[in-house]
Amino acid sequence: MEVDMKVLHISAQKPDSTGSGIYMSGIINGFRKKNIDQALIVGIDIADSEQAILEKFDGEVSLYPLKYNSEVLDFNVPGMSDNMPYPSTRYRDITSYQAAKMREEFSKLLMDAVDKENPDVIICHHLYYISAITRELLPNKKIYAICHGTCIRQLMSNDFMRDYVIEKIGQLDGVFALHNEQKRTIEKLFVIDESKVKIIGSGYDSSIFNNKMIKKSGNIKISYAGKISCSKGLIPFINALNKIDISEDYIDIVFAGGASDCDELEEIVNLAKKSCHKIDFVGKIDQQELADLFNSSDIFVLPSYYEGLPLVILEALACGCYVICTNTDGLEEWLSDDIKRSGMFDLVELPEMLDIQTPVLEQVEGFENRLKFALEKAVDYRKSSRDKFLDISNLSWDGLSERLLVLITEDQLL
Repeated sequence: MEVDMKVLHISAQKPDSTGSGIYMSGIINGFRKKNIDQALIVGIDIADSEQAILEKFDGEVSLYPLKYNSEVLDFNVPGMSDNMPYPSTRYRDITSYQAAKMREEFSKLLMDAVDKENPDVIICHHLYYISAITRELLPNKKIYAICHGTCIRQLMSNDFMRDYVIEKIGQLDGVFALHNEQKRTIEKLFVIDESKVKIIGSGYDSSIFNNKMIKKSGNIKISYAGKISCSKGLIPFINALNKIDISEDYIDIVFAGGASDCDELEEIVNLAKKSCHKIDFVGKIDQQELADLFNSSDIFVLPSYYEGLPLVILEALACGCYVICTNTDGLEEWLSDDIKRSGMFDLVELPEMLDIQTPVLEQVEGFENRLKFALEKAVDYRKSSRDKFLDISNLSWDGLSERLLVLITEDQLL
């Protein structure tokens, strides 16, 4: 489907370091194939390379960066999660003065972009502060927002501009949810009519994440990719690895990802050093390196306490991995029956949670044991089926972009 349309994308954070940033980039690149004119407002650090951002889109977008650690915005880029893979400011810690300066600088940038680009549609990422400001300042523009899950977590865990955000998000022309459970939460939280909330799911970049059919031999390789933080369930994961009835000489383990909380990183690394299995920390890696890691892996594990809709699951499946992940809110109903019944996927029940990232202490051991059983099952499966993989090519970014474009176009014609 091709349409004559100008689109302005808006994100408060970096476009290349988080799942939501990758999601936004996937949509932009999908729209590019349909010859849609696009512009992009993003939050970056003053030291970040604008050229590197433009190269992600072959220079075919107009970039409007909101620069942090600058003379006016003299603090780190705000992070939609409390622990980001780069230095960030937690929304709960933003002062009223900082919030006012964010609003002032973003407003100037937004109006400049709208004046120069005259977009037909604005797509915001996250149902949060910047999206709320956009709605207030542009009451006559078609404005939609995509929920990535972490914005809901922010609204439920701190009071930063809460009433303002809820009021303005409820006035958007439409909201896109990742799955049914998230849709229901959005409708209730923002008091928004169900007809304005559409489900679009997720996607992945099939040009990078694809099965290179590498013939595997030797040790079974288990990988994790994501932030190195406690909320990702890495401590019970390491404890579960220590419990598995498998020789330490039979498996290799790799953790990929960056960290912003030095104390949590130290805690996780120190626990890994004491493990009976050697765990290699390879740090933050780019998308191609991640695809190579998955192609060399037999099993991918995502033991998070909370996720929006983790793109990394699709990326790992596309590269041929057996995937183990926790049954976070909405994940099971989003997954197709083909994935759930493939024999290449295992959902592990979470412990009861005190909040969205703190488990009930007495239930952690049971969680570790469930991870242990899932790991033993996966390793046993891979011993005899190392070349099996699941074809999920229908879930690429191109498919997601097409779904989003159809929904926006249909709404435009109402």
